[in-house]
Amino acid sequence: MGKGLEPQIVNSIISGYIEELITTKGGLVASKPFEVATKSIDEYENRMRIKATDKFDVAVYIAAFSLYLNQADMQAHRARGAIVFYMDTEVADKLFKAAGLEVPYDEDDESMLTLCGSLGQLIADAVKDRLSAAGYAALTVSSPGVYKNTIPEGVEFSKGQDEKQELSFYFLKHKALVVDWTIAPIPKK
Repeated sequence: MGKGLEPQIVNSIISGYIEELITTKGGLVASKPFEVATKSIDEYENRMRIKATDKFDVAVYIAAFSLYLNQADMQAHRARGAIVFYMDTEVADKLFKAAGLEVPYDEDDESMLTLCGSLGQLIADAVKDRLSAAGYAALTVSSPGVYKNTIPEGVEFSKGQDEKQELSFYFLKHKALVVDWTIAPIPKK
């Protein structure tokens, strides 16, 4: 049973950044407070399984990132954690606009998946930067993998972890965004 980074540290970074980006700057007010749950990691062949049906009963865009201590660990596939973003496709355009991203007129899946990766990158970078500012070693964040509804091959994560945090955010009167994360202990600077 692996013990990860203290949940309240990362949960407050993620929730604070989403509130800052979507609500404060973007003017999209939460319908109700975000919810946090601790969930078991579903692992298959040393990867964290990703299924949106566990969170939504509608189509979703997914952006996934793995976290590493350095570039060498990334090349050797020794992840220290993972962050996965799920967005309801029906309200994704409104979340992107609130975050200051330009939504294309036709809103095709390919363009929307690219935007999901961009929004996810902003949040993953905020986690990396704010953990570093709090005295933790700077992490290397992978490029986003973007998908619709599921990630069949799963996501690299720290194999010693058996739990993840699930943060659910409510906008426009329903669950609009979910963030799953797991991070193994990382050294202080």
